[in-house]
Amino acid sequence: MVNMTILAAIFLKWKTQRSLQTIYKILGCLSLSRCLYLLSILFYYIIVVINSWVLQDMIFETVAFMEITFLYYTNFYFATILCFFYCVKITSYNCTLWIFLKMKISTVISWFIMASLLFSASSSLPFVFNMSNLEPESFLNGTIENVTIHNNRTIINYQKQLLIFLVGSCPPFLIFCVTICLLLHSLWMHTRRMRSSGSNFRCPNVESLFNAVKSMSLFLVLQIMYFVVTIVFISGRMYDYEVWQWFLLIIIICSSLFLHSVYIISSNSDLKKTCLSVLHSITGGDHR
Repeated sequence: MVNMTILAAIFLKWKTQRSLQTIYKILGCLSLSRCLYLLSILFYYIIVVINSWVLQDMIFETVAFMEITFLYYTNFYFATILCFFYCVKITSYNCTLWIFLKMKISTVISWFIMASLLFSASSSLPFVFNMSNLEPESFLNGTIENVTIHNNRTIINYQKQLLIFLVGSCPPFLIFCVTICLLLHSLWMHTRRMRSSGSNFRCPNVESLFNAVKSMSLFLVLQIMYFVVTIVFISGRMYDYEVWQWFLLIIIICSSLFLHSVYIISSNSDLKKTCLSVLHSITGGDHR
């Protein structure tokens, strides 16, 4: 609901202005991917609870995992693009590439969004293709040796699936790490320059850098939590979990995305006002 509210607020801004700033384009893509991702997980969870046989349905499981994996990668990429945008806008490096990025940030971000969709699709396909090897195989006889070979093969396939997932997650995570390192370096350069000149540390540029570092630090903590729980989901251990344990993992995944989306709203005064007006109109505007 939080991400749907962000989408509604961005749609109202577009309806009023007939155009959107780059930051709202990124937030719109991020909120949309999160809405679809969370709805897909919720739908998959409800179907599994109602009909546990779907875990044996290869077609349903393949389609569900393809959708969830693709949306996971897009969510990761869009959040990284958001951090990259803040880094380019706030920091002030004098190299030619950085000046070009500042001048062409709107065009660059549009290309990054399209490239992230392509990379997300290309990263999710090997992950889904490997799932065909995770299904139980029929045995000619039920000897202990055959069961042991099958279990070892299943463990290797799950390890391969985990490796494919980690390889697909590396590019956005590395971009994020480089981005936060650039922010910290820029903040260190500003504070050292002001310490040497005896200037006030509470200038707008330094405060914006501090706020960006705090925002990215929060995002890093939430993303690590989100990342670890997702690894548990795809490691093969979840098939032995009870329903309430599935539900607990889903709550952790949703809470990390929820907290980051709430922070995005609270840190953007313009977006906060629009979201409040959306909620005001949804609730009827009064207490009758």
